Amino acid sequence: MRWIVLGILFLGFLINFADKSVVGLASVPIMDELGLSYAQWGIIGSSFFWIFPIAAIVIGALTDKFGSKKMITIMLLVWSVLQFGGYVIVGFSTLLLYRILLGMAEGGYAPASLRLLFSYFPTEMRARVTTIFTSGATIGAYAVAPIVVFLIQAFGWRHTFAMMGVASLVLLIVWVFVVPKKSPTLYEEVEVVETPKNKVTWAELYPVLLSRTCLFTLFATFGYFCLSSWMQIWMPLYFTQVVKLSEMNMAYSTLMIGGSSVFIAFLMAWISDKVFKKTKSIRRARVGVTGAGMLVGSLFFASLYFIHTPIWSVIAISLAYGLGYLILSTSHIIMSHQLPERTSTLSGIIVAFQNVAAAISPILTGFIIEMVGKDHLAQGFNYSFLMVAGIIFIVAILFIALVHPDRKKADVQEAVN
Repeated sequence: MRWIVLGILFLGFLINFADKSVVGLASVPIMDELGLSYAQWGIIGSSFFWIFPIAAIVIGALTDKFGSKKMITIMLLVWSVLQFGGYVIVGFSTLLLYRILLGMAEGGYAPASLRLLFSYFPTEMRARVTTIFTSGATIGAYAVAPIVVFLIQAFGWRHTFAMMGVASLVLLIVWVFVVPKKSPTLYEEVEVVETPKNKVTWAELYPVLLSRTCLFTLFATFGYFCLSSWMQIWMPLYFTQVVKLSEMNMAYSTLMIGGSSVFIAFLMAWISDKVFKKTKSIRRARVGVTGAGMLVGSLFFASLYFIHTPIWSVIAISLAYGLGYLILSTSHIIMSHQLPERTSTLSGIIVAFQNVAAAISPILTGFIIEMVGKDHLAQGFNYSFLMVAGIIFIVAILFIALVHPDRKKADVQEAVN
């Protein structure tokens, strides 16, 4: 049953990110039809994530209390209905409201799902399992791009939004009737076996959050999501207006990026799990492998400042995204290790931090491009490459230097003092 549950949750994440990315893939027709500027488009891209972080924390906490099955059922229903809202979008304001509401509805999906997955799979499998789950995001955002672009060209972006809603409704039916109401008891393998607490007070939670391990893990996910959100909102425009690809060639390039980055991500996860199996060290397996991948990936992304050829653009973005992707898995593993009883709450905080970055990165890119001017569009994108790559490089160094999850008691005591 655990692999069936993983498969359904994977499909849910795929639809979740397809919902988000359809706006980016439809950027040209939407901007033309609604008369949006680059700065306004940056605001639209950012708006999805304004309430998303709060929703991630709240729903994560509610999941710890009511369980994953109930919370995911509610989320699937709400975001299915919202996708039909494309038919009432008539301008900047209604598109903005639609994106905010959709972000609120989808904010808690990852925390609720990861708690369920951690109850089904043991520690030594979690990097691979979490990467399988989160790869649904990459496939939904990038690998299905040719299908989404075809639907947009054939039926229009409004009907394509509605089709995403139909897909969510189908998955909701499968979820309700296939997944058991009761999941296995969540456990964490630790050196000293203790009976887990049913409740953890805020006084016990906040020192964990203020520890160096948690803080700099959160900053690492923040940095990586600056790249992820840039790709969702601005990458299609980069390919069509700077690299000069047609919309369908842009979609195929997006597909190649999605497919190759998933392969790289699985390779990194496999390496991480192998190192953990051999050393039993979370720092070596999760922090070391993840941080090294982020550092190298940031350099590839920065190289786009100098080279804009179609082939190199695909290669550089694939490597930047794929090499750093492991932080989406290892961040949850590292932080849940600090306080297993509040896995969903901590996962919600991770998602919140990620999506604060997702709220900032697109809007900054939009204003950078607007300030440079339409006549210097390529230079505006160049500055955005340096901005994102620089952030990832800095947080990766801090992550490697300061995150020590195997010393969680010492870190928590340091935070208290």
